[in-house]
Amino acid sequence: MPSPSPRTSTPPSPTSDAPAPPAPRSLCVVGAGPRTLVLLQRLGAHVAASPGEHPGLDVHVVDPHDSGAGRVWREAQDPLLWMNSRACDITVLPDDSVTGLTGPVGPGPSLAGWIAENRADLVRDAAAAGDDLLREEVLRSEPGSFVSRRLASRYLAAAWRRTLDGLPPGLRVHRHARTVVDVVDAVDDVDDVDAGPGGGDGDGRQLVHLDGTGEPLAVDVVLLVQGHLDVHPGPRERRAATFARAHGLAHVPPGYTSDQDLDVLVPGSDVVVVGMGLAFVDLVVRLTEGRGGRFEERPDGSLEYRPSGREPRLHAGSRRGVPYRSKIGYPSPTDLGLPRYCTASAVEARHGTGPLDLRADLWPLVVKELAGAHYRELFRTHRERTALAPAEFDARFSRSPWGSAEIDELIARAVPDPADRFDVTALDRPLDGWWGTSGDEVHERVLRHLEADRERRTDPRHSPDAAVVTALLSTYVVVAGLHAAGRLNARSTALDLDGWWHGFFSYVASGPPPQRLRQLSALARAGVLRFLGADVRVRPDADEGVFVASSASGPHEVRARGLVEARLPVADLERTSDVLLTRLRGRGEVRAHELLDGEARLSNGRLVVDGRGRLVRADGSVHPRRFATGAWVSGEAGAPAFARPGADAEVFRRADRLAADVLRAGRPAPPAPRAGTTPAAARRELPRGRGR
Repeated sequence: MPSPSPRTSTPPSPTSDAPAPPAPRSLCVVGAGPRTLVLLQRLGAHVAASPGEHPGLDVHVVDPHDSGAGRVWREAQDPLLWMNSRACDITVLPDDSVTGLTGPVGPGPSLAGWIAENRADLVRDAAAAGDDLLREEVLRSEPGSFVSRRLASRYLAAAWRRTLDGLPPGLRVHRHARTVVDVVDAVDDVDDVDAGPGGGDGDGRQLVHLDGTGEPLAVDVVLLVQGHLDVHPGPRERRAATFARAHGLAHVPPGYTSDQDLDVLVPGSDVVVVGMGLAFVDLVVRLTEGRGGRFEERPDGSLEYRPSGREPRLHAGSRRGVPYRSKIGYPSPTDLGLPRYCTASAVEARHGTGPLDLRADLWPLVVKELAGAHYRELFRTHRERTALAPAEFDARFSRSPWGSAEIDELIARAVPDPADRFDVTALDRPLDGWWGTSGDEVHERVLRHLEADRERRTDPRHSPDAAVVTALLSTYVVVAGLHAAGRLNARSTALDLDGWWHGFFSYVASGPPPQRLRQLSALARAGVLRFLGADVRVRPDADEGVFVASSASGPHEVRARGLVEARLPVADLERTSDVLLTRLRGRGEVRAHELLDGEARLSNGRLVVDGRGRLVRADGSVHPRRFATGAWVSGEAGAPAFARPGADAEVFRRADRLAADVLRAGRPAPPAPRAGTTPAAARRELPRGRGR
């Protein structure tokens, strides 16, 4: 779809008697995805609320991909790839539930609402284009549907147009379908601006260089919202690639599945796949349906896969050895009063105000929150499966620490069936402590787990599972707030937050749609997909010239002529292939989050920003006119780009605060203070090295 036309307006000409109006300020946003879409809404609200402070603002949005969608959600990708949230759970337009925003909120439709409002037009356009796949999708789409990414891209494009149409006259958006390759300080154009705490060198206009252009954009402020980026292969990936080239094998490194060349995977060949998250699901889709196979419903309601003959044989394993948990297939409980146990006040009461360890200090509160939600839902909607009065159970559960003998005894008495009890270890690592005698036994065990998980998560009789997901969402917000307040210690901040913790959250709460697990099951029964088990290891065998995969779940080994590392690239500023970040890093103008933990130096590879989102240089100083937000900012790996309707989503407040900070950075300074005074802005703020 063509990008929407830039919104432009002509400022009134000054009269001979009136002073010339202030020059418009300018901002360059690098990236045009959903986060930028929401930011534009909040910039517009701030400008409309204080027109005298912002007489004009030019916003240059630079991204070669679709407006509103960016790279990940662009329309031009495989039509078989889906979103992993229901249409009714996605919005980029705030509603009346959202609090704490500048200016009035103009409610807009969710993805599901937009499809319903525009169904006839969407069907007509798809039919005119001869796109039967899209036409059928639109016709059958319901609020609970998991729609294709290209249909979601059309929603984002419509939301972009709606946002631009609602901007105040003084805010003009200029769209550049290019790539930013460098940003430098304009040494001959240094304004006196209010940099705020942390100001200093570079406090002037910014020159933004675009690929294929001679003249840079000269702007006052730059904001990086680049989303997910690629990285150069690390040592392990390079060794695997070198071995593959030497022996004529196929190797697909970590990457975004929609962008990868999968033609190297030969039909009928054995391929080891390491990783069983969302990238794995997309990979399987492209290698099966994407190669002409098809799924058919049997008369008994089961799903059968009809191979095309062009599929490779996939042998999949991972650390856990099972796919991500299925998304809940029915409405989740929303009136559980969460969180109750894992709150900021509870953390302070238990641990004071010192540094917190995510695993040692917060994890027990998280698990109690999940278990508490599980049992409240069980007692509320499945009373016949409990043996104690709900009020008595709740009171005793609330006053007992998680993991204590008191809680164990209480649960054993109140919940007779062990299948109704919450077990976080079984939830997280279902294959731990289990050993199969053969590859077939391991495969069948994982297949049974997959099918049982899908059945539970689509059956309201297991609604405590949905309560656990809701509780996990609430604790995720609490942990993010503690991180933003600087409460997490070095190891938790550098390693656990964007690693183990975000991985657990994604596995439990952000898995694939239930239908995808039905398809994986059908593929497994058709012999196209085999499961290897947990803690998979892959080694090169130079004698045979193959990759050899083994598992901690059984004695079996698989020899394969292909290896796919089915995961997204890990953010790493040292290895990024992004030209802009590479140049900024080379000059010491950005740095990766690196902390000392005793003698150890820890890093999560992501950008460091201060408390206002401003980029921190290698020497620890803050650039007053350069900001960053998104997946490559430390502490923001799990921050959602979308919001859930009616949930008072933090997405909008985060964007509102960032918009205020960005506008403040481009504002002219107040008059200089009288001699002998020390303005607050002159006091230097040390960078806190974390996301907002």
